[in-house]
Amino acid sequence: MLAHIALEHDNWPGATKLADLIRRSGHSEAWLDLIDARLALARQEAAAARQAIARAAQAGTDNPHLAAQIAVVLARTGLHEEAAKFSAQAVEGTPDEPGYRYNHAIELQFVGDLAGARTQFEAVLKLAPGHAQSWLALLGLEDNPPTEWRDTLEALFGEASDVQARLIFGHALAKWHEAHGQWDESFDWLERAKEGKAREVGHDREQTDRLFAAAAAGAERFTDPSWQESEQGPIFIVGLPRSGTTLIERIVAAHPLVHSAGELPEFGIALKRHLQTPGQHVLDVPLLEAAAGAEDLAPVGRDYLRRIAGVTGDKPFFTDKMPFNVFYAPAILKALPQARIVCLRRFPLDVVFANFRQLFATGFSYYSYAYGLGDTAHFVARFETLCDRLERELPPDRFMVQRYEDMVTDQEHQTRRLIEFCGLEWDAACLSPQSNRQAVATASAVQVRSPVHAGSVGRWKRYGPAAERVLADFESLGLDLREG
Repeated sequence: MLAHIALEHDNWPGATKLADLIRRSGHSEAWLDLIDARLALARQEAAAARQAIARAAQAGTDNPHLAAQIAVVLARTGLHEEAAKFSAQAVEGTPDEPGYRYNHAIELQFVGDLAGARTQFEAVLKLAPGHAQSWLALLGLEDNPPTEWRDTLEALFGEASDVQARLIFGHALAKWHEAHGQWDESFDWLERAKEGKAREVGHDREQTDRLFAAAAAGAERFTDPSWQESEQGPIFIVGLPRSGTTLIERIVAAHPLVHSAGELPEFGIALKRHLQTPGQHVLDVPLLEAAAGAEDLAPVGRDYLRRIAGVTGDKPFFTDKMPFNVFYAPAILKALPQARIVCLRRFPLDVVFANFRQLFATGFSYYSYAYGLGDTAHFVARFETLCDRLERELPPDRFMVQRYEDMVTDQEHQTRRLIEFCGLEWDAACLSPQSNRQAVATASAVQVRSPVHAGSVGRWKRYGPAAERVLADFESLGLDLREG
């Protein structure tokens, strides 16, 4: 109990000392492995966390509350199939706990059991009618939500006093109107939902400019180290969020020689540890500037591979689909001589609205741009400039741009081109990424269960006046798309 209290208060040395004391007394139980896993996560040691939580899962428990905690750490380490089993145990043992049901529903959604997820979200709302996250998730699973849902959500939005609740309920209302083809109303709800959060986070465009400039400078100063053509290694899939990165990852990971490792933060962590730049942020200007000037990043590559051991599977290739690894692209190629990078590009207007419609993790400061339409347009415009630079400066046999629209309108040709770039022999399974049963822990967890289609191309046209605002913003930023 004392060890858990120490963890809850971020007293990691105290928790470590207590855990060691318990272990020396002869105890070996799941809750002790859970403490070890949480401590490893706090130290950003993902491999150690996975090993510890795997021991906890193997030991098992009869306590539903402990099962719920094990499920959370399993999910945080990317082990979603196991997490779903423990979250199910938590629900079975404590059926009236909304939080346990919500976590179980999310895990079911990640592993592809959408019907089961819906049942759990509905159960949460019976227990807690004002559970905002469940409303938002349920709207994402319903093609024709009933009118009473809208009325309930409007009442909940009106009663909500805190910024976070209004943000989530407003997004849910936007989804309701979108499902009914009411695009202007949907966009109005998005702006109402985000206005409080936008004031709270205070997105800094000047800092964004500096970040993209530092990333571009890294590309300009890039010199290719000893590129090793190999029949194994990491395949990084990068780009803006909601640009098609998950689709491409599912296509590549459908190949029998490729394992999907999910979205891994470890490269940035390894880079930060090696370069020892000031500040707590992993992605910032000082780190990118230091990486651009570093001569030898091989230790970063070794540390990255050590950190992700245990999550890359037993296949020769694996994917790392952390979108914002795009900022580290030159450093990745210097640190990992066997790495390849696939960078997604999608028509900028569609990317703007796809990002503005999405409720990203609110604790992740790098998504602060998505609370304002103008800030989102600014971020996308700067990405377009960066991607031009990366494509021009980085070696084409190691860095490839894949356009989303090309993939969904010319699937076989583009898939063959993609698989060849990754150093893989052709396999027809890559044409059916919807059959890939590996877990998907991203905002696209529902969409990627369907066959490849072009239904998302040109969605920006539905937003009329708002689209005109974005076009004007793009023009002021030097990006003219009126003829595009």
